Amino acid sequence: MNQFEQNEAAETPVNLKEYFYLLWSWAWLILLAGLLAGVAAYIVSIRTTPIYETTIRLLVSDPPVMRSLDTSNMISNQTMTSTYAEMLVNRTVLQGVIDRLDLRITSDQLKPAITVEVVRNTQLLVVTVQDTNPLRASDIANTIATVFTDFIRDLQSQRYASTQKGLAQQVIDMEKQIDETNRAIAGEADPAQKLQLESRLTQYRSLYSNLVTNYEQARLAEAQTSTNVFVFEPASVSRDPVSPKTVRNTLLAVLAGMLLAAGAVFAIDMLDDTLKNPDEIRQRFNLTVLGVIAHHEMLNEKPICLTHPRAPVAEAFRTLRTNITFASVDAPLRRILVTSSTPQEGKTTISSNLAVVLAQAEKRVLLVDADLRRPQVHRKFGLSNRLGLTNLFLHALESLNGVIQISEGTRLGVLASGGTPPNPAELLTSQKMTEILDQLNQVFEMIVIDSPPALTVTDAVALSPGMDGIILVAKPGVTKRGDFKQTLEHLQAVGARVLGVVLNEVDPASRKYGYYYQRYYSKYSQYYKKDEIKSKQAGPPARA
Repeated sequence: MNQFEQNEAAETPVNLKEYFYLLWSWAWLILLAGLLAGVAAYIVSIRTTPIYETTIRLLVSDPPVMRSLDTSNMISNQTMTSTYAEMLVNRTVLQGVIDRLDLRITSDQLKPAITVEVVRNTQLLVVTVQDTNPLRASDIANTIATVFTDFIRDLQSQRYASTQKGLAQQVIDMEKQIDETNRAIAGEADPAQKLQLESRLTQYRSLYSNLVTNYEQARLAEAQTSTNVFVFEPASVSRDPVSPKTVRNTLLAVLAGMLLAAGAVFAIDMLDDTLKNPDEIRQRFNLTVLGVIAHHEMLNEKPICLTHPRAPVAEAFRTLRTNITFASVDAPLRRILVTSSTPQEGKTTISSNLAVVLAQAEKRVLLVDADLRRPQVHRKFGLSNRLGLTNLFLHALESLNGVIQISEGTRLGVLASGGTPPNPAELLTSQKMTEILDQLNQVFEMIVIDSPPALTVTDAVALSPGMDGIILVAKPGVTKRGDFKQTLEHLQAVGARVLGVVLNEVDPASRKYGYYYQRYYSKYSQYYKKDEIKSKQAGPPARA
């Protein structure tokens, strides 16, 4: 595993500042998502039918007989209360409520509107009723208490009903026997018969007394073993709806919308497999960022360092020149090759402007267009492409007048590509190409070579071993990490010396990646804004 693969595999530290700038750059989208979600929640809430809620508290009392029993033999209060909580919403009770209030619903429709809760460690039941009508909700809650109390009373009375009925009938029968015996005694003249009837009457009266005692004992047993349910706190009419909570729903929707939007921003940023910022170049690939070039408009496709030498972008190219100069102090750079991974990343723009600023530093510089398939250098400077590099493979340099052209207003020499050959790769890797470069280096201090994209054709990789340094051009948001990595692998395989990376077409005002680069151009913009004011007073600026 090579060095940049090790760096790529290493864990990249979390940069909270980058996350902050990412959220800040997309703040408009996050706020918009929250606003839309809040408006939607508000509209839904105000159009939703309000629901009113009321509660009634019921107290479940113990049977009197259980108060004197040992706790191991009595029914748990909690078990009994929980049982009543389930019984409160059974079909019989609910149907009784419907019948008494003459509701136009079924028990199955009424049940979801009623909830029963047991207050922990107490014998209190809290019955909650929800309805679209606050008065009806209160009536339902209070009627449930009445119906349930009657239901429990009737249920408990059924246990003693048959016994009490039998004893009551026997008491009535015995009363009849006593009345008949009294009449018989009154009409009997025979003392012996009368004495016998009186003895029988005494027996009847004793039986009657026992029957009455048993009847009262049965009634007492019913009273002592029955559980009572009392209304501890009746239901009242609520004036404020419990749902929808318009304010709460709106705020929660705003928060949810913003969180979803922020999550989407992070997801998109993580799924983006393009190069984004200088820190990524340094940490993932262990390469130096030689320069950051902002997006700029070109006049007639000419290098901006020629047309606007005092622009902030021109200063960025001069910074690139300085960084390249100090990239190799011990071994001066005489041949620099500029390439990129794929087309449309701006390598010709970088090589042209770099050559211009090098020439402006009082050096004899030659810009060579080695892109023999799609030459662009001659267009950048408005020069002819009739003669160029391909002609040197057939003729000596001395025999070709005008093969090296001088850019207007600079000391820069430009060697166009010339005609398009059938075998560009073979020409650029030939011994003749080495001889041409050696000959050119006798005249020029530095040679800047604009080459084709490294992944499109093999020309740049084939040329790179004979170069003093390679400059890779990458376009943030466009250059794929995989392409950039593959380019480095190809260059590494042939032993090329990569000086660093130039990030091109950067938009500091961009919401997507601009937050990474604002610090690079803020100082330039501030400086040149002041300088432009002074230059307007002093006259037109001189070339750098």
